Amino acid sequence: MLFICYKGVLNLSYNRVSEANKEVYLFQSSQTYQKVIGKEVKEHPLLEEGRLPDDVVACAGDGSNAMGAFYEFLNDENVKLFVIEAADKWIDTKQHVATMTLGKLGIIHGMMTKVLLDENNDISKVYSISAGLDYQGVGPEHAYLEEIKRVEYYAITDEETVLAFDYLSKPEGIIPAIESAHAVSYAMKSAKTMNKDQILVINLSGRGDKDVRQIVEYRGLHLEG
Repeated sequence: MLFICYKGVLNLSYNRVSEANKEVYLFQSSQTYQKVIGKEVKEHPLLEEGRLPDDVVACAGDGSNAMGAFYEFLNDENVKLFVIEAADKWIDTKQHVATMTLGKLGIIHGMMTKVLLDENNDISKVYSISAGLDYQGVGPEHAYLEEIKRVEYYAITDEETVLAFDYLSKPEGIIPAIESAHAVSYAMKSAKTMNKDQILVINLSGRGDKDVRQIVEYRGLHLEG
């Protein structure tokens, strides 16, 4: 498995975005900037193994990092794409952000997409262990990709996520963001069904050193300092 860390400085730029289109603009710009990761994910298996990965797994709240990872593979039908969202306390409670699993067609921030709605068809209050997944909607491209069955969507609980956070952090020294640990959890299960020659890619959307205190508190412990 190959991990590459990019660090750079971007020139500051200013863009005027109206309230009506700001969310769509942000999804599109995030996808554009993050698809450089998808290009790398596509190039390296071709260089090292002579073929594309079998599976690509990413987490999603609004879904921008997943679209960045998937964009280069959308026309490669032999590459399976998986999005993992937050079941959190579990989807039969109201303490989740399983938008693709339980959401309905609605309007949020100027977009028609899948949205978590309450019994009055108002936007629901949501809970997630991860601030990065704490969003009641999802980018409309995900709603479309689910409809055409190009991407599969699954939900992972808090406990499964924390176990995956530990699993990657302790032996590898790679601390994933809590949102990324949702994808790691699914990949841990999926890898058991694959053979040793298959290639599975997990998109780690962020670092998790900032999340360590939250993991400790979830375990009912206390971190000094």
